[in-house]
Order: sequence, then C-alpha cells, then structure tokens
Amino acid sequence: MDKFPETKTSCKLKWAWSTLYLNRGLTNSCHRTAESELTVDNFDNFHNTPVKLSDRKAMLNGEWPESSCQYCKNIELAGGVSDRMRQKNVPYTAPVELKTNPLATNVTPTHVEVFFSNVCNMACLYCIPEVSSQINAEYKKFGNFSKHGVNLAPASIDHYPDLVNSFWNWFDNNFQSLSRLHILGGEPFYQTEFYTLLQKIESNPNPNCELNVVTNLKINKDKLKSIVDQFKSLLTTRCLKRIDITCSIDCWGPEQEYVRWGMDIGQWEENFKYLCDQKWLKLDINQTISPLTIKTMPDLLVRLAKWRETRKIGHWFSVVTPGPSYMFTNILGNVFDKDFERILELMPEDRDEDIDAKEYMEGIAKYSSAKNVNVDQLRNLVTYLDEKDRRRGTNWEQTFPWLIDFKKYL
Repeated sequence: MDKFPETKTSCKLKWAWSTLYLNRGLTNSCHRTAESELTVDNFDNFHNTPVKLSDRKAMLNGEWPESSCQYCKNIELAGGVSDRMRQKNVPYTAPVELKTNPLATNVTPTHVEVFFSNVCNMACLYCIPEVSSQINAEYKKFGNFSKHGVNLAPASIDHYPDLVNSFWNWFDNNFQSLSRLHILGGEPFYQTEFYTLLQKIESNPNPNCELNVVTNLKINKDKLKSIVDQFKSLLTTRCLKRIDITCSIDCWGPEQEYVRWGMDIGQWEENFKYLCDQKWLKLDINQTISPLTIKTMPDLLVRLAKWRETRKIGHWFSVVTPGPSYMFTNILGNVFDKDFERILELMPEDRDEDIDAKEYMEGIAKYSSAKNVNVDQLRNLVTYLDEKDRRRGTNWEQTFPWLIDFKKYL
C-alpha cells in the first residue's frame, strides 16, 4: 500500500495528480481546485507551483486549503462521500518521494491529465468556449451576452502555440514516471495531438502506465473501430499496461440531447454497444449531474444495468464544478429528493466499487437538497436557457416542462 500522509483533509490527488490545460495556460491538482498559471518558464515544475505546495502544507496540518477543495468540503459537511475520500483507497498513486519522506510536499506526479485544445464537435450546456470550439464559434457568431449573473463571451487567449512544445518535451522525458495518463478534450478523437501521442507511446513504451481517454462518442463507427485497433496493438506490444475508454453521458432521451448539444443518442448507444464487445478494454461512463439531467438519470441507469449483464462497466459522476453556479444541483430546493430516491434504488451494491459509487451518489443527493429555492440562481438559469434557445432554435420549456412551474418564484 502507498505511503501517504493521513490527516482529516489530506487528498491523494493533491500529491499525485496534475491537470494541464494547454490552451488555457493553467494547471491544477484535481480539476475542482484552485488553478495556477502554466507557462513555458514553469512548465517543467507544473506539479509544484506555489498554490499546490501551499495546499499540501495546509492538508498536512489538517486544514482545508483556503483557495481550493470547497467541493469536497461541502460534500463532507453534508454527510456525503467526497472525491477526496474515494481517492484514499486507490493504490499505487503516491509519488516516489513519499517512500523516504512521508511529509514531502515537492513531489513528482504519477497521474497527469491533459487538455490539448478546445477542438470539439459538441457544445454541452455546462461547458465553456475554452473547452469547446463549437461553443467558441457560437459565442463569436452571436457576440457577448451579459444579463443578471450570466456572462457569455468567446475565449480571449489561446496559450496552446506557446505550450504544446513544452508538453512534448516534458512527455518525452517523463512519461516513464507516470502510472496513469488521462486525455480529455474538447474531443480527443478529433484532435491531431491525440494521434501524435499514440505514436510517441508506440516508440517509447511504458508498460506500467494506464491510458484513459474521455470521449463523447460522437464519431463515425468505422473511425472508432480504427482507433480501437490502434489501442489493441499498443496493448499487444506492451506499450501500455491498460487502456480505459470513459464515455461521457449524463441522462437519456431528448433531455440529454438538449444538454449535450450536438449529441445523437442513437449513435452514442451504437458506438457504446460496440465498445461493450471489446472485453479487453476497460469501459466506464461518466456523468455530469446538473438540474436538467437528474430527472432522466434513472432511464440511463436502467440501460446501464442491461449493458452490465455482459461485462463490467465503471460508473463515475459529479455535479457541475467549478461552475457556472446556476448549474449547481442545489438551487431548486428539494425538488429532486424523489428522483434521487429512485436513482439510489437503481444503483447496485454487488461489488466494493458499486458500494463506493452509491455512497458517493448519496452525498450528491444530500448536497442537492436545500430548504429553499435560490431565486437569484434560478433567474440566472432561466436567463441562460432563454438565451441558448434564442441562439440554437431550441425550447427548454418543451424539453423540461417541470421547470416551468419554478418561474413563479421570479
């Protein structure tokens, strides 16, 4: 088992994990926490920025970092199981420095997550232009929008040209130290850097590393098959230890196609069933839980149970974070209490990971239930949906008729 500092606030992610947003010029340890500037000058030490070092020192003292970790803090205060708590039992993640100094704060990452660029073929409702080229194009077309607490504007800066070479240099020198590598988008399957990465792994194998790719599965099936063939070759030649495909989906039906704008749910299901047949792949689904996805989450969970009849499928999820705050699940009072009861009924308890997932969902359910409607955030949500409908030709009142009744608070 890993040697790791155990305090009431310590989190393995803070010591082991770094996320790199190359186009945004930012880095953090866990995407829910405070960000640090990422530059050519500090790139080789992105895992030990002043913010990250300060957060680790606070955790060693049993304190919650001042600028980070509010998400887990709030989940735990509500009596739920947080990401921090779930990470405690993940083995083989501790940096090598902790073997000789269990209180070390300047350490080497074992898990790295990379956002190369915002190239994407979808425009999810809770996403931002820095992560979706489709959203950025929409914002450029319609111009800036600011009303109440809603502010929409295209991405202003792209650091990718400055940082991409720094990443490749770092990768060439440090890939062997990684036990896990995550690739996110935009949409990785539409980014040229993803295929460059596969070529580099083929020429510089790390048989101790797991590769995880997060995809929206909006892709031609023949192209998906070609990518899967590349994955199989990398495993057969021991270039990697394991390959995970994490498929993004939040709920089901028209509600899902509204929230994950650009999605064809029939195409998603066809591609997912194909992946289910590839038993040598580790397969997961990942949900982003927002006020607009909770009511049809049970429909997704019924299908997940059916898919699990033929193979193991991991289940990951979280609420929208760090924002926008009008997409938080606790702004509508206790309207979702019955929905979460149904969701929890549908979640299995057959394995330890099932129990962990259910406990985590119980924490989100507790966090999502509030005594009162947050009128300011409700107004922001309605304002946002009205503007999205104007731009996209959609109609949120037809898709989410249950939400209309909340307009009485405005």
